[in-house]
Amino acid sequence: MVDSLGLANLTDALLELQNSELMQNGTLSFSLTSCQTDRPLLILNQKQSLPSASILKLVSTATVLSVFGGDYTYKTFLEYDGQKSGDTLKGNLYIRGTGDPSLGSDRFKDFASYQQLLSRWSTALAQTGIKHVQGQVIADASFFDEQSLADTWIWADLGNYYGAGVQGLNFNENKYTMLFRTGSDVGQPSEVLRTEPALPFLHWTNRVTSGPTGSGDRVYMYASPLSKEVLLTGTVPRNSAAFSVRGAIPNPSFAVAYLLTQELTQKGITISGEPSTIQNNPQNSPRTVLDTHTSPTLRELCQQTNWWSINLYADSFLKLIGRKLTDEPDFSSSVQAVIDYWQQRGVSMNGFFIKDGSGLSPTGSLTTQNLTGILNAATRDKTFPDFYSSIAILGETGTVRNMGKGTRAAGNVRAKSGSIEGTRAYAGYVVTKEGERLSFAIIAHKYTPNNSRAIGIELARLLILLGDL
Repeated sequence: MVDSLGLANLTDALLELQNSELMQNGTLSFSLTSCQTDRPLLILNQKQSLPSASILKLVSTATVLSVFGGDYTYKTFLEYDGQKSGDTLKGNLYIRGTGDPSLGSDRFKDFASYQQLLSRWSTALAQTGIKHVQGQVIADASFFDEQSLADTWIWADLGNYYGAGVQGLNFNENKYTMLFRTGSDVGQPSEVLRTEPALPFLHWTNRVTSGPTGSGDRVYMYASPLSKEVLLTGTVPRNSAAFSVRGAIPNPSFAVAYLLTQELTQKGITISGEPSTIQNNPQNSPRTVLDTHTSPTLRELCQQTNWWSINLYADSFLKLIGRKLTDEPDFSSSVQAVIDYWQQRGVSMNGFFIKDGSGLSPTGSLTTQNLTGILNAATRDKTFPDFYSSIAILGETGTVRNMGKGTRAAGNVRAKSGSIEGTRAYAGYVVTKEGERLSFAIIAHKYTPNNSRAIGIELARLLILLGDL
């Protein structure tokens, strides 16, 4: 049961937004259903297939938890092949990944940072007595296919940290930090001081200039996958001594091999060959494992994904699902695996035309009916407690932590936010006054340009009204 007055107020607000100037050229889609019975309580354009933005991450996390369970962990291995002869290894050293998107991340306090991992790996090799490697350091990323980015991602996103591609071996969330020094006047050129980690194999074309005081990060980084060329444009505030901007490493697995080669060299271990990668067709020569790194649990990774909308994590989940269910981890096969998975559980997937696991693709789309159907089916899965806990709480946590404070919705509504150009969205759960759990999804697409703040206020109003049901 829902509060009739609360539902009437929500209906009025929804129709008011639909008929407003904000949505005069766009589409507002809404679906509110009972999780127990799947009965629609309030619907509007619920079968229109619209860009999902990041609410798609709810599908990726619900699916990966259902397939693998919350206790699942990724493993990353340091290995070698060939033969040891005294203090010399006549063979190669490998870092073999299984898709862990969190390897070397600083998000998890009890897990090694990328610097600590490099040190740990060099120590593991040194403890074998090896001082010379007559071979290469090779990053084995063959667990996934070699296409790290979805075809439909836009050029302006690819070099920026949120556009980091996913590989079978990821490192430091496949990002780097670049530090700029700027001039005293607006329009003066900037200077790239350094990157962290140091990536001297990348070549920068720097067109970033000094912007107004307080203007923040307005830098765009353009880079093709596997390329070594990066174009930097935009502005950072004037009079900055070391202004930091995050970018995506075009070939993260190669960066791991390079950084470990540098670490070993600094520790006095010689490497005769250049760092390299395996993107597919892994070698079948026997290897000896020197070190095994275990990731945080999948429930922890999913919570970070939904709280902070991490594209890399969601796309890693999608490929992991594809590899498990179809033995094909490419984007297309993995998407089909997700469709088949939920169809088999009775969810209508008509209009579900996604292109990735993160929602970064502007041409990927779904319906709010798809989403509430999946959210309802997820409540009947044994992993639902982990999934439910992974979704941020309005007014308290994640990207919705500042919304709805002091209202009945705060502490009740669980919501994932989503935003790409021209689209704002929310989806999740709410518990009624009578204790019934409902699922909801809202997408506002092609609202009046330059009104992102205004549409955000209106959507927040709808979320708050959900708390009165």
